[in-house]
Amino acid sequence: MRVWMIVPVAIWVALAAPAQDAPSITNRPRGPGDLDVKEDQYSKLREKVTIEQRLGETIPLDAPLMEHDGSSTSLGKILSSGKPVLLVPAYYRCRQQCNVVLTGVFDALKRVKFKPGKDFEVVVFSFDEEETPEIAKGKREDLLSVTGRPLKPNSVLQGVYDHRTVAEWHFMVAAKPVIDQICDSIGYKFVRDPRNNELLHPAGVVFLTPEGKISHYRMGLNYAPWDLEKDLQLASDNGIGSLVDKMGFVCMKYDPHSGRYSVHVIRLVQAGAALTVVALGGFIFGNRFFGKPKGGQVPPNTEGTR
Repeated sequence: MRVWMIVPVAIWVALAAPAQDAPSITNRPRGPGDLDVKEDQYSKLREKVTIEQRLGETIPLDAPLMEHDGSSTSLGKILSSGKPVLLVPAYYRCRQQCNVVLTGVFDALKRVKFKPGKDFEVVVFSFDEEETPEIAKGKREDLLSVTGRPLKPNSVLQGVYDHRTVAEWHFMVAAKPVIDQICDSIGYKFVRDPRNNELLHPAGVVFLTPEGKISHYRMGLNYAPWDLEKDLQLASDNGIGSLVDKMGFVCMKYDPHSGRYSVHVIRLVQAGAALTVVALGGFIFGNRFFGKPKGGQVPPNTEGTR
């Protein structure tokens, strides 16, 4: 008797359960179409993220900025030292991409013979108006704990390892109008994702001349030391570096789309032709003025004397 009572109840529960869940499923569709909508919204946001290179343009030199210690400054004051500037757009609470950019810049600069604060300036510029000098200071402290503290005065390591730190870097924050002004001047386009309030942004750094003009860009997350060294030389109008370093630009061409240098074949051929002409000229000159016997006498003709 009990078995016959249990079986109908089990059948009724099995049939009734889907009916109770059905309204909630139909009210909140979770099929592929819903994912496509989210994917499309994200793609539209990413389309606005780019860097439009504006070579030769002057950045706003008087725009007010704040250092990590709360002091006021501007890019004009930093450039007044006559040094080129490596401008690194990055916001300090970024969980992924900005950290990779900062690490890439540091790893490359510690292998460059020029030193921040002495030969050039590094300015990390936050494009998040919600960040404060305290947040910038915290990021600087985090990087110092990883990259190392400044060396003590008269250390035996000075001149070799004293630039392997971010102690001489500038960590800046600014108000939204200033952020918009500077980012617009360098063509840096970013958007805020309304789903998580995070900023979607491109990856790259900008090199400024001592006059505040945009020299060129370097795209990507990782940077070769040789590239940054040449970038700094070009940004400084060849004010730093040796003659050999400067001659390295003769056969190099800057691609404004990729932000990289490549060997310019035409310049390479021209350089080879110039060296050939110099070599031939030297050979002819030497043969003409130094190929005669001593005393200027022509050797006697010995034919027919046998």
